[in-house]
Amino acid sequence: MIAVIADDFTGAAELAGISLRYGLSVSVHLDNTIDANADVVIVSTDSRSMQKAAAVYCTADAVEAVLKFEPSLIYKKIDSVLRGYVIDEVKVQMELSEKNKAFICPANPSLQRTISNGEYFINGKKITETGFVNDPEFPISSAKVTAMVNDETVHVLKHNDWLPVEGIVIGEAESSEDIKAWAEAIDETWMLVGAGDFYTALLGKKYTVKPQQKFQLQLPHLYVCGTAFEERKAFIKKLDCTAYLPETIDEEWLQQTGSIIKEKGKAVIAIGGSKQTALTLRTIMAKAVAAIVAKENIKEIFIEGGSTAAAVLEELNIKKLIPVNELSRGVVRMKAGDLFITVKPGSYQLPEEILKLYS
Repeated sequence: MIAVIADDFTGAAELAGISLRYGLSVSVHLDNTIDANADVVIVSTDSRSMQKAAAVYCTADAVEAVLKFEPSLIYKKIDSVLRGYVIDEVKVQMELSEKNKAFICPANPSLQRTISNGEYFINGKKITETGFVNDPEFPISSAKVTAMVNDETVHVLKHNDWLPVEGIVIGEAESSEDIKAWAEAIDETWMLVGAGDFYTALLGKKYTVKPQQKFQLQLPHLYVCGTAFEERKAFIKKLDCTAYLPETIDEEWLQQTGSIIKEKGKAVIAIGGSKQTALTLRTIMAKAVAAIVAKENIKEIFIEGGSTAAAVLEELNIKKLIPVNELSRGVVRMKAGDLFITVKPGSYQLPEEILKLYS
């Protein structure tokens, strides 16, 4: 069994999709009540949306839960741009796993996210020249990797550098070849941490890619947009099936949204110009989605944003999902009972299936 501990739900889903690509069975758990009935067991802690003390405590609980099953590999999935409490969570997992060294590979060259000369780049630009500087919870103010993780003691190395006998290393990577070289260089004595490209390289050492199943999105369909990215706001603004989230959920809003679903067979719930905190907006969004799902017999939900997805699933009292399709990188369709749920990180591109449905 491979165990994955992910600090947010879309990260958990992304690695579930990569695992499906290699023909592995997967289960995704939103609490520590897990089983070992799949090739890959993924626990989503949602720790990135917590305060630091709670995040570390939650991570420790998840590590202890998976260690009981003696997995062949434990992989810690983090944000590819190092948002969250990366080093704090790595240190507690090192302690519980009895590891004296950890290797972190956050770069995703396949998505143009690279680390070079100690700095982080997206599409060739320093990360400080991108929208991540305005992230509502973890704004990025420096492209220097050690500053991004707030720890100057971390080693930032290339794959052909000498590796230390202990401590924490962040691997630089400018290409997929660099990622593969790291996967070959790092052995089981290291605690393994990273994003999707490194996980893919690790699986690629042992497994081969399998053909994917075809599928069709079910109606009525609900698109839940919890991201603050401007491109997505512009896309949604053009649609004629959008219901913007009110300050409070009332019967009038539920009826208006229900009317859109009955007429179009689909609807988008999106955040408008509210000045409320991210946590408050997530809570309102989750309650709104749960109410619409119950009222309109929704068959399928597409959710953008990891913290939003976690809040919605908690409100729906969903604790376990079975991934069934990978629509595109990081966009994974899962099933909980009779409900299909697809999740996507806010910064990733929309898959063709959603673009076609909402064009």
